[in-house]
Amino acid sequence: MPEENITPNRDFLIRGQDYVSSSKDFELVGREEELKKLTAILMRKRANSVLLVGCGGVGCSAIAMGLQQSKKHSDAPFDLISKRFFWLDTDGLFSSGDPVVIMEIASKMLRTLQRTPDSILVIDDMKDFIEAARNNSCSNLINALMRSIKRKDTQVIFETRDEDLDVVLKAHSDMRELYTMIDILEPDSEILHKIVKNVTHLRLEKHHKISVSDEAIDAAIEVTTKYRVRDMSLSRAQPERTITLLDRALTTYRLNAHSNPPALVALQDELNLLNTDIEDNKTKANTEKPAAEIESANIELKAAKDVLEKNIIETQKDWDEHQIHIKGIYKDLRGGEESIRQLEDRLEDQLNAEQEARDQAQDRAENAGDGESGQAQKSISSFMVGSMNMESDEVTSIRDKIKKYQREVDGRKEEFEGLTATVNKTLKLGKSETLAEFSSISGIPVNKLTQDERAKLMSLDANLANRVYGQDEAVSKLANQVRVSRAGLQDPNKPQASFLFLGPSGVGKTEIAKALSAELLDDENALLRFDMSEYMEKHAVAKLIGAPPGYEGYEAGGILTNEMRRNPRRIILFDEIEKAHPDVFNVFLQILDDARLTDNRGLTVSFRDAIILMTTNIGTPHFLNADNFDLAQELALEDLDKHYRPEFLNRFNGRQNIVCFQPLSLPIIERIAEREISKLNRLVQASSPNISVAINDKSLQAMCQDHYKPVNGARGITGYIEGRIKPEIANTVLFSPEAKGAIMIDYDESKKSAVIQAPIIVTEKKSKNKSKKTSQKLNTA
Repeated sequence: MPEENITPNRDFLIRGQDYVSSSKDFELVGREEELKKLTAILMRKRANSVLLVGCGGVGCSAIAMGLQQSKKHSDAPFDLISKRFFWLDTDGLFSSGDPVVIMEIASKMLRTLQRTPDSILVIDDMKDFIEAARNNSCSNLINALMRSIKRKDTQVIFETRDEDLDVVLKAHSDMRELYTMIDILEPDSEILHKIVKNVTHLRLEKHHKISVSDEAIDAAIEVTTKYRVRDMSLSRAQPERTITLLDRALTTYRLNAHSNPPALVALQDELNLLNTDIEDNKTKANTEKPAAEIESANIELKAAKDVLEKNIIETQKDWDEHQIHIKGIYKDLRGGEESIRQLEDRLEDQLNAEQEARDQAQDRAENAGDGESGQAQKSISSFMVGSMNMESDEVTSIRDKIKKYQREVDGRKEEFEGLTATVNKTLKLGKSETLAEFSSISGIPVNKLTQDERAKLMSLDANLANRVYGQDEAVSKLANQVRVSRAGLQDPNKPQASFLFLGPSGVGKTEIAKALSAELLDDENALLRFDMSEYMEKHAVAKLIGAPPGYEGYEAGGILTNEMRRNPRRIILFDEIEKAHPDVFNVFLQILDDARLTDNRGLTVSFRDAIILMTTNIGTPHFLNADNFDLAQELALEDLDKHYRPEFLNRFNGRQNIVCFQPLSLPIIERIAEREISKLNRLVQASSPNISVAINDKSLQAMCQDHYKPVNGARGITGYIEGRIKPEIANTVLFSPEAKGAIMIDYDESKKSAVIQAPIIVTEKKSKNKSKKTSQKLNTA
């Protein structure tokens, strides 16, 4: 392909200074340790190319840009100053889709890097580069790049996300030998606040032209750190999560403020409060308060209401006039821009017409003969061509009009921005607007987001006990340990809490983990649960931390480590650990003791912000039909010593956090059954508001007496309700839509079966409603 058809490689190989300059107001805050580590690797002789790995949004690109920016610092080492950074425009390189063009451009780029002393190439998404090379039949480009690194022609900084690391490591067999991997983690709280404040004040406020309060920034950091939502933009790492939330909150706030000004909203809120006071004062008229005092208060409130309503009308009028003025200016602005566009089209047509005339004159001059008449024709044509090279009066006129319209547009634009700035300078994003935006994204009610953390921790015992009945010791110990860690008194090198729960099946061991997740994370689905029956084989450890080198799936990492890297603030439940392979307990030892774990790829995850809960059924026979719980507990703990190593059991706070759950008594089972019936009633009323579900105390007690077995725990009675009662109620709701009233659940003790009493059937043919009762008998399981 001809040289001139190939896009110059300088378009795709961007100098570091130019690349950083294109990101206006960029400034790297914090990350000093990462910069030092990165600089040290680049100064090595061997393995001096870098693979930056981190979750999406953690700031790998910002660190690479900060390295270029740090060359200007007075304390920058000479070896770093001499480095020449280049960024690769991956999309531009592969945009042609032609392998020949791509390889020719890439070859020139590599030669440029080779000729440039101490050159460093930065590729900001290595997975995109690899996939683009393969999709465009340019896989040899990866080999050419690796060859340049081996020959010391250049150094390279690759950036990639955690989930894409397997693609990068598989790209070439020498990847681990030539590259040093740096794991970029989320910044700590102090640095995170600095980063977010810097970006907010330098970029977000400048873009939205609205100031942001420190309370809004603190609230955004708090909720995005505590909660993880499935929204794509808020599922990434910090600091991007917080910055994205503030950006979206500013957008929503600006839209609302420009349609309903805050001053008017405040006056309307004040009027609503005043109307409430007036209504309250009316209710006090029947009290022992003197009538004169009540009348005087009414007069004052009505006078204040009149003044407020007048202010609202005036404020609304001023705002409407302001909006009309702004819209008029905007209309003139768009009209001027459209006129300029039309004039530019006319100018282009005129220039094309004049150019065509010049071309025709040139052709006539070239085709004229050598005779006297031909020479004359050439002279005339040359004169015409020369005169046409001058700008015509028509072109000059169009250009003058464009300049005139442009001045008018610039003036109207300045006026428009001035009016909008007048509105924007009165606006300030606060905590309430930020929380409202997060609530709309996550679905978590604002009142939960604003709930005082101290109050939540103080009531943790009661809230857990409302879901887990009859396990006061477990609830108390768990709540106390959570409060210790939240108060900052826990060892910083250990998880926030670690517990081992043992006892019969169905007594609340798993339920307490769900309840804790619902209380601390406002979502019981946020619980990270592992069923250890899936980890019975020796190779099961690989599922948790990743397969060893050379085995299939090595590059993908482990389930546990990957989940913890995405979100280190987790409540983790390892269910029925007695079923796990003994090698899995080596992983448990490291988590419980050091609160950290390194996966097969060398990436370290922290468990310092995690709560670790484990359950086991060891010792269950001692609790069934036991009259003495203390003796059963002692025998169960002896069984634990036989099954588990002492160093493992000692990790649970010196065995203080090994908690035995008590078998459930019949009154507790009745409470659980009553709760399940209440849940069923709420579900029915959600779909059929005219129907409710109820059961009397006698039937409830008889049903629990017949269907509760200690070996099944609460699952026996909940299973009976789920499998026998709920289907019959579902039939009534689906096939009797005209029903109205209560579905009564009775219990036939002689046949040990529940009897469903259907509600009243309402028919249109009869003038009077008659009750029609049908009994549907349920056989026992």
